[in-house]
Amino acid sequence: MMMLANTGRWRRVLVVVSALSLTAACGDSSNYKVSTRGWDPSAQGGSLWSLDGCVVELTWLSSRCNEAASGLLSARVGSSLEFPGEMVAQLESPCADGPAVRVDIDLGGQSVLYDFSNVAPAGRFPSAEFEGFVITDTYHSVAAIVGASIDRSVSTVDLPDEALSFDAHSLSVNLAGIAFDQTSFIKVDVVLDRNPN
Repeated sequence: MMMLANTGRWRRVLVVVSALSLTAACGDSSNYKVSTRGWDPSAQGGSLWSLDGCVVELTWLSSRCNEAASGLLSARVGSSLEFPGEMVAQLESPCADGPAVRVDIDLGGQSVLYDFSNVAPAGRFPSAEFEGFVITDTYHSVAAIVGASIDRSVSTVDLPDEALSFDAHSLSVNLAGIAFDQTSFIKVDVVLDRNPN
């Protein structure tokens, strides 16, 4: 993501994606209180990445044609699945030859899950510098992202560490060249800044 954002074209795409966001902000920042040990996950509604009531955006980007998929998806994070596969499949590949991918994407705790169990048929993401999904905290209402890692104890897709990139309020997963089928599953753990300001 950081590398993509350095090019003028990608910066314009990301600005357009951000500009298309919803106008209703999530929760009051006072809901997230600081304890002596850092962010208190019990403070009115859970951890900062649970984002109950908050708005996140999902888009599919490809460097092959320097485009974002047509449209983006927005969801309020809660106890149900934020981005069901049938919704994600509506994000047609940014470039004409990409697959329609029915992957369920769920946010919860301090992780993001990519569950391919409902995909049919199996397929492969096109090879590119970047081909994948970007999740953005629309209103920058939670602590900054300071780290991300693949939970290899449950993930069945062998992604390299370099497939993850992030900035303070977005997380990108580069799936370029990756094959997928109904057994594919990725769990990304996110580390949030426990010492803001």
